[in-house]
Amino acid sequence: MDDKPNPGTLSESSEPLFSFGVIADIQYANLEDGYNYQGNRRRYYRHSLLHLQGAIEYWNQESTPPCCVLQLGDIIDGYNAQYKASERSLELVMNTFQRLRVPVHHTWGNHEFYNFSRDYLTNSKLNTKFLEDQIVHHPETVPSGSYYAYHFAPFPKFRFILLDAYDLSVLGVDQSSPKYQQCLRMLREHNPNMELNSPQGLSEPQFVQFNGGFSQEQLNWLNEVLTFSDTNQEKVVIAIFPFTQRPLTLCAWPGITETPQSFGLMSVWCVSSPVTLTMAATVRTLSVCTTSI
Repeated sequence: MDDKPNPGTLSESSEPLFSFGVIADIQYANLEDGYNYQGNRRRYYRHSLLHLQGAIEYWNQESTPPCCVLQLGDIIDGYNAQYKASERSLELVMNTFQRLRVPVHHTWGNHEFYNFSRDYLTNSKLNTKFLEDQIVHHPETVPSGSYYAYHFAPFPKFRFILLDAYDLSVLGVDQSSPKYQQCLRMLREHNPNMELNSPQGLSEPQFVQFNGGFSQEQLNWLNEVLTFSDTNQEKVVIAIFPFTQRPLTLCAWPGITETPQSFGLMSVWCVSSPVTLTMAATVRTLSVCTTSI
């Protein structure tokens, strides 16, 4: 395989195999519109529900509906916790999703953990691990229960993988647990600021509290799934809390994203857009970062 595969382009004559929807950062709260932390981007707290309803109506009305929708995290805003409205707001958004006629796969972002503990999320409707696929005779592709990740095949020779971008994090974890102490120690080793959400003066500004990372256990599992997909010539789509390589404050903590360089991922992000064999690239180049805002 080439190190830099060319996914090709979608032409008028390309026959679609299937489509899927993508939505992220709904961040609903029963509040008037406001602005983000930097004050340069408008936040539609209450009205975000209208955008979700519009997306659902669009997907439902398509002549060929998407096979599923990927919800990439921050489904409600952290403000809900301050007003003790977390459960009520989540129920409202999840009830809206019930209008959708196809399955929804949920990932978790930092705002999920501002509102709920990991234990709560594991037992909530935001845990869609029951939609995972089991690969017969390949137990190494079954994730452990210590992180929230799974994979499924929406179409022959395609595999979608959901990852847990807050597998290692101080958010949503019992502060008396060894895992919390491990993550806090890792964070303080790189961030001496009193305010751990501040990247001020840091040479590695990604080491802030609202970020997280991937345990070696999860990455080893990911490598097993990618190995299977590579061997069986599957195209792979990674569903993860939205990530970017710049700015560095929006990247995962380094040192916890190590995996053999022979495998990796190429993501295809298309909101309810047709996927063809020419669009989806084969796995090769590793890129693991998380967005947390």
